Amino acid sequence: MPAGPPARDGEEDDERKAGLHDRVFRLLLRLYPRSFREEYGDEMTRYFLERLTRAREQRKRQAVISLWARTALDLVRTAAAERGSPSGRHEPTTGAHPMSAFLQDLRYAARRLRNTPLFTISAIAILAVGIGLNASVFSLVDTAIFRPPPFTNAEEIVHIYQDSDDGDPSSTSYPEYREMAEVTDVFAGVAATSSGSATWEGADSPRQVSIEFATASYFPVLGLRPVRGRWFDAEHDQVGAEMVAVVSHRAWRTLMGEVPDAVGRTIRLNNQPVTIIGVGPTDFNGEAGALVTDFWLSISSTPVGGPFRVANLERRQDHWYQVKARLAPGVTVERARAAMDALARGLAEAYPELNEGRGITVFAFDEVRFHPAADAGIFRANVGLFAVAALVLLLACTNLANLLLVRGISRGPEMAVREALGAGRKRVVRLFLLEALLLSAIGGGAGLAVAAWSVRFVPLLPIPTPGGGLDVSFDHRVAIFGLLLTLATGLIFGLLPALRSSRTDVAAVLRDEGVGRSAGRRASVFRAGLVAVQVAVSVVLIVGAGLLARSLANAQRVDAGVDVGRIAVVGTNLPQGGVTGPEVPSVTAALLERVEAMPGVERAAITTRLPVQPGGTTTQIVEGYEPRVGTGSVELPFAYVSRGYFETMGIRVVAGRTFALHDRPETPRVIVVNETAASLYWGGDALGGRIRSQGSQGAWVDVVGVVADVKVNDLREAPTPMIYYSADQSPVGVFSIVARTAGEPAALAGALRSVMRDVRPSLPVTRQLHLDAHVGNGLAGLRAATALMGGFSLLALMLAGLGVYAVVSFAVERRTQEMGIRVALGAPRSRIVGMIVGQSLVMVAVGLAAGLWLAVLAMRGLEGMLFGVGAVDEVTFAGAAVLLLLAAATAAFVPAQRAARANPVEVLRSH
Repeated sequence: MPAGPPARDGEEDDERKAGLHDRVFRLLLRLYPRSFREEYGDEMTRYFLERLTRAREQRKRQAVISLWARTALDLVRTAAAERGSPSGRHEPTTGAHPMSAFLQDLRYAARRLRNTPLFTISAIAILAVGIGLNASVFSLVDTAIFRPPPFTNAEEIVHIYQDSDDGDPSSTSYPEYREMAEVTDVFAGVAATSSGSATWEGADSPRQVSIEFATASYFPVLGLRPVRGRWFDAEHDQVGAEMVAVVSHRAWRTLMGEVPDAVGRTIRLNNQPVTIIGVGPTDFNGEAGALVTDFWLSISSTPVGGPFRVANLERRQDHWYQVKARLAPGVTVERARAAMDALARGLAEAYPELNEGRGITVFAFDEVRFHPAADAGIFRANVGLFAVAALVLLLACTNLANLLLVRGISRGPEMAVREALGAGRKRVVRLFLLEALLLSAIGGGAGLAVAAWSVRFVPLLPIPTPGGGLDVSFDHRVAIFGLLLTLATGLIFGLLPALRSSRTDVAAVLRDEGVGRSAGRRASVFRAGLVAVQVAVSVVLIVGAGLLARSLANAQRVDAGVDVGRIAVVGTNLPQGGVTGPEVPSVTAALLERVEAMPGVERAAITTRLPVQPGGTTTQIVEGYEPRVGTGSVELPFAYVSRGYFETMGIRVVAGRTFALHDRPETPRVIVVNETAASLYWGGDALGGRIRSQGSQGAWVDVVGVVADVKVNDLREAPTPMIYYSADQSPVGVFSIVARTAGEPAALAGALRSVMRDVRPSLPVTRQLHLDAHVGNGLAGLRAATALMGGFSLLALMLAGLGVYAVVSFAVERRTQEMGIRVALGAPRSRIVGMIVGQSLVMVAVGLAAGLWLAVLAMRGLEGMLFGVGAVDEVTFAGAAVLLLLAAATAAFVPAQRAARANPVEVLRSH
């Protein structure tokens, strides 16, 4: 019987293989839920093994492999369907694909929203405002501090700053820029720019534009190229070469209408002909982020800026330029710093009075956004604005979360029936979450549309900006931010209510259906907590708005030091009108003579700088005064004024005299200083003191008078030193005429323009207003911040009130039977109203306490903008608390009054 043993070996081999197939199949069954395996696992295994036996009987390995492939695919597909089944356990006969269940729930959520249009429209409107506001703010913040500039290999670029006289990184003189450019072993290129403004006469009517003088190396250092025409050549770095400009791409679009023949056109800037030779890159309108540069002008075009601009190209004491450089291959920032330290030492030895103690600082490209002195403030302002917008969005989210929670609890019976029929908690959560995500998607789409529309109005905000204003656009970065915000918002305000609403006691809800259902203590506490969050956020915004409003009111009451109510102002530019050289004094005198002869004008004078007007400074050596730090000189604000200026403006003379008729160009120069300058530099006794310009050996100027302080740059500033030069001794071509009148200054507007046309028809009017309006314009930034914060706080107050109203209305509806019983037993309606309002104010008080504590912390960030009021001001905090309590009480009173007026018989009968 030789064949026996092989047969037994074959049978044992078949049994071993069958056992292996059985174990693998049962392992795959673990993909199914446990309850499913327990009920159907054995039957499925037997069925599979029978099919496997038939396949093996064919003695074809291909049949076995094919069976396993089909079975494994089917197991994976059906197991996923079972785990995604609405019951959360199993529905073995359906074999439904998870996507089918998802689409079914999505259609159901959409149908629910369509059937409740008032809720849906309200939710979408709230979301559109919150998301649209945040997207709009992000477009501004992104442009200002986040968006990387389009420079080639930006990591190779460095910023270079000469120290100011006080020892801080500042700007650089043009001669010293040239010496930096000669360090060719460290820098592949060095560029200098200096910003300003000009009057463009090439438009339909003259308008102010933002300009920037730039060296020919500027675009090459940044790695940029014009999209049309060309950039400046090396010859354009010399005064006397042709005067040329490159128009920024935005100015080409908005100011020139994208004319195809822009390159080659000659425009007039400050009455000087300048030829446009190029159009800038599409994605670069200047280094100042959202602030637009309209035209880049060559150094050869500096006559556009006047004789001072030309003269400073040779003056080491005039620090007007910002410098950037591109590192040579292989050179590190540390090596560049060492090279500039060496240059600073050499300059100090060669020009000790100008440069001793003045260092040169090199920053890596990513260490500076705009300027070391301004970056921190700009960053804080933008982050603060973004934080405020985020708080408004948080208010919207908590409000909608509360509404969805109330809506979910009211659907308790429906959810209980679903669970009783086999739907699991995951399915219920998904239903609520899909509804929230649908709302978020629609609200987010509407919000992005609002943002795309609203960014066009950002340049119209009352924010003082030069020339081209703000460049804020809706682009793909803003769209991506909006989409991410939409998704996050849907999850935030949808997930918590979904989880909360899905925790349903099926038996209790079905048992109590129609008989005064209770939402449960936990849900009530959760809703009250959301309202408390809204109140807390609202407190922060209202306190911020209150502090800014009080600061604005305090600033408006500040005495500027001049008689602002009786002064009319008209500005002009003599060189733009063709008046230069020897003609300047005679034309100026003729203007003043004609203005003083006008009916109603008491006095008139000229000044190069009005009070409350930021302007330039002059570097001076004060005889006998040694600064504690810096180069030994001081930076002083200055103005050129004619005789009669102080009398015209109502500025009191404290000591000595003002400028007189005998102060002429041929007589020794004299100055007048204010009280603060006299106190700081001469111990209060300034008469006879002397100062001279840094680098001008022997040219001392005597102090002949001291006048009362006026606000120099800002109404909120501390006392600031100021010096006045005589415009009669040093004639100026760009100035404002100030005329003191006994009547309304606005009434002189037409007459003043007529006088200028009579004296010289070509003279431009560069400004015309009354001094009161000019001083008010100095508060434009604070006024804009107050208006924005006030709008945000008003929106927050409305949302918080809506949240209180929704929660109280829901609570009253749930307690209708209780209210009816109380009324039936004789409880006064006023007591019911008081009880409901009092209970509502408890949750408001919790949010109020938290909000006041948060406001104490948050208002520290506003200290730099506040004036005459502290960051923790008891009056403002108390006012915010009272305002919120009144708003909450009003929101709670309406549903409470409705409940108290209900007919108890009808209420009890309905229950």
